[in-house]
Amino acid sequence: MERPDSFELVRRSLAYTREALWERWERWILLAIASIIFPVFAGYTLRIYRGADPAPEIDDWVRLFIDGVLVFAITLLYALPVLLAALILGIGIAPFIAAAVLSFDLQALSGAVALAGSALLVVLVLGLLLWLVYTLAIVRFARTESFREAFRAGAVLATIRRIGWADYLIALTVLWLASLVYLALAAAANALPVLGWLAGIALMPAWGIFSARFVTLLYECGEADPVRGDEP
Repeated sequence: MERPDSFELVRRSLAYTREALWERWERWILLAIASIIFPVFAGYTLRIYRGADPAPEIDDWVRLFIDGVLVFAITLLYALPVLLAALILGIGIAPFIAAAVLSFDLQALSGAVALAGSALLVVLVLGLLLWLVYTLAIVRFARTESFREAFRAGAVLATIRRIGWADYLIALTVLWLASLVYLALAAAANALPVLGWLAGIALMPAWGIFSARFVTLLYECGEADPVRGDEP
């Protein structure tokens, strides 16, 4: 294990992405098509999460699609507690907000706003905590090829502890900042006349490969050997 250097992770991920796409136009086109068919590209990123280096070829589209559906299922199950919390809190506070609005009472309205803000904060914190686990849980699923392993929160948290919580949060912040750069480039590309949307689609696989490789390298900084020997 090595302590993650976030900017070194960025450098290595950029080099990986460049090698995967630059002057490999057929692969780039296929990956752009796969990006539109979301499950296929999600299945492709699993190959990156498994540690493929250099970047894998895109083939066996049926298997990629099936793997992508599994990724979608894991994502949905991780999102479910957040959705349920939002639904329950929303239903719970809706009558109070409605009563405050109908009363035209400023004090009641301010109380309703505070209540809604508190509920939103609870949902956001829950979502953030689950996202911190989910980010590496997908890599764990890819490495073990076991659906159940994606939900061994204790093992994922053990990986994060080996990385170091501070280093993990810094790395994810750097990845988030990189996503803002990507979104800015995508927006600029989409603003181009006529063929802008094609440029936007072309950028999608570049970001997908970069982010998948970044998370893979981050995971490897805290990976136990063997994977199934992690803490429960």
